[in-house]
Amino acid sequence: MLALAASVALGGCSLFSSPRPPPAPGSSLAPTGAVGYVACPNAVTPIELARDNTVEPDIPLPITGTPAPGDFAIATSPNGRWAYVVTSQQVSPTVTSAQTAQNLVIPINLVTQRAQTPIPIPGSGGTHAIVVFPDGLTLVASSGNTLVPVDLTDDRAGTPLDLGAGHAVFGMTLNAAGTSLYVLVSGAVIPVDTGRATAGAPIPTGLTVSSVYSPHGIAFSADGSTVYVVGQGGKDFGGRLLPISVATGTPEPEASFDKFGIAAPASLIVAPNGAMAYVVDSANNWVNPVPLTPLAAPTPPVRLPALVGVSSGTQHPTDIVLAPDGVTAFIVDGFDSVVPYATTSQIYGRPVPVCTGASSMVVARAP
Repeated sequence: MLALAASVALGGCSLFSSPRPPPAPGSSLAPTGAVGYVACPNAVTPIELARDNTVEPDIPLPITGTPAPGDFAIATSPNGRWAYVVTSQQVSPTVTSAQTAQNLVIPINLVTQRAQTPIPIPGSGGTHAIVVFPDGLTLVASSGNTLVPVDLTDDRAGTPLDLGAGHAVFGMTLNAAGTSLYVLVSGAVIPVDTGRATAGAPIPTGLTVSSVYSPHGIAFSADGSTVYVVGQGGKDFGGRLLPISVATGTPEPEASFDKFGIAAPASLIVAPNGAMAYVVDSANNWVNPVPLTPLAAPTPPVRLPALVGVSSGTQHPTDIVLAPDGVTAFIVDGFDSVVPYATTSQIYGRPVPVCTGASSMVVARAP
């Protein structure tokens, strides 16, 4: 993994230590069943998916100031015991420096439902993406145009992997085995050798990243053979879904959203059977289903219900995640609610109110 070989290369982090001990019996405050965790600028809202989307009290994030809309993301450990938010906070000015932003990773104990002490990470710029490796011992967070490994056995950041100027990270996807990491930047996808902690040559996509904050427009196919990327391109700057072969590292024929008008794809999910992708369009506030086997023209979009948020936020949908049933999706609407979406019937459920300014969501198993 990125920081696994980096026990020497990346800041001396030891990733062979024992993981955190399990909590004492009977001490869990976490909901039972699968839980959705929605990240906002200053809090995380748990949603009990197994109890008709019951909303639990917000988990405050221990940061100062408020990060820019969507400039944060959330991921969880495979065992459902921990969530991690990559974000930033304002650092007060000193005699020698003006006020600046400090990028952070915030661990959240999902058993106690409490945020822990933030972990400062090097780098500056947007904090749009975070992934946790399958063994739960390492995560990688984006910090501007760098990838920062964090050893989760002792919560220490390792040396960042610099992707170079102009390669600000907007999304990441990790295969199920944790052996293949692809990074979404404007105009390209960058493969990362997770064993050697090195970046490969950028794979040109011709796609810019959607203007909406916190895009997560990259995902693996169900069998891990293809990486799908969404963005804007073509002569009319329209929406595109682009497959990239993992075996050859080359783009394949794309699908276009041009016939549905201006499109700004922000995020996508791939059905567990690999047959369909569902793409959130932040320009039109709808979802585009796209057949994948074989790749075909998108089917007619399904417009989101009228946005119910009244607070600050991106004002456009920013994220879509899949529930454990493999059928129900949840769309972060860009204000302060999450909208259930049945992918088979293309019917929306009742919006679920969440914390203010929501833009990123993850689904975790019960700890």
